[in-house]
Amino acid sequence: MASRKMASSSSQGASMKGASSKKTSLTKKTSLKVAFKDPKSKVKLTKHGQNTPRGTGCLSTLKSGKACPCDRVNPLIPYCKKCCKSGDPSLKVCTHPKFGKILIALRDLPKPYYVAWWGKQLKRKDMPQKHMEWALQTNTGMVDAVPFKEGSMLQFCACSGPNEIPTIDFAPDSEILLKSRNEKMAAVIFRTLRDIPRGHQVTMMYNTNEKTTNEFFKEQGIVRGDVGTPRYPCLRKKRAGGK
Repeated sequence: MASRKMASSSSQGASMKGASSKKTSLTKKTSLKVAFKDPKSKVKLTKHGQNTPRGTGCLSTLKSGKACPCDRVNPLIPYCKKCCKSGDPSLKVCTHPKFGKILIALRDLPKPYYVAWWGKQLKRKDMPQKHMEWALQTNTGMVDAVPFKEGSMLQFCACSGPNEIPTIDFAPDSEILLKSRNEKMAAVIFRTLRDIPRGHQVTMMYNTNEKTTNEFFKEQGIVRGDVGTPRYPCLRKKRAGGK
């Protein structure tokens, strides 16, 4: 099972402050040049019309809710070339007034909705130290999403606060696309835990559960607070006025 992302020690939400200034293009060097399609496979969609994580179609959906019609770039990354560059059209990276970059839903997202955390696969010793704040550890290595900026959108998820509930987490088969430690690219599958209304933030726990997340923030010397705003609300716990 992949382990949780690492929160920034300088802010509660994920941001691009640690991103490299060097541009990473979608080229053969990063294994994202040739579209992947198995001619023997049939197009399979989820009950909400999304291409399945195990399929060959792009995992993104259009704002209309229809599946992206393009093929994924290769068997390891579940997005097409365009979506690898600009991200899932049903999601958007925005700037929080206090906590850097965040991720919101551009349409009502049904449960379950699948999103991949993808990037370069590196050994821990080869991870740039300034990228460790957004690192995702798996059984085959570290996933470095930073060079791909807003194309790899999950790195921008904020951590839900004490009065808020997380809306996304690892999918049951989160590592189905991981092949070996020798691959240069990797992706881990996440899925929404509940329906997310349009305009609301997509949030996750930064550790296994709320207790360990609180311990993590305490270790970092950060006071964990609510991240929802009037413009970018978060789903709230029932005791805090949620439904």
